[in-house]
Amino acid sequence: MSIAYKKITSHGSISIPVAMRREIGLQGGDPMEVSQSGGDIIIRPYTPRCVFCGTTEGVKKFEGKGICRMCVEKTLAVMKGENN
Repeated sequence: MSIAYKKITSHGSISIPVAMRREIGLQGGDPMEVSQSGGDIIIRPYTPRCVFCGTTEGVKKFEGKGICRMCVEKTLAVMKGENN
């Protein structure tokens, strides 16, 4: 585990050192998830989840929400059944 000491700007920002970003493959503009646990602040890459089943596998964004292929297929099957 790498450790770096950084100061928070007056606007509340903190930069992640380039070596750490490269090590885990982060690029400018990547979404990040920020959470708090006790007195710790945890920053990790954001992984979209399916709003229906909660999986992170094969999730695509649709209308600002995440949906996986399985739930898309189930939704289509329901919609086709309603149209008959």
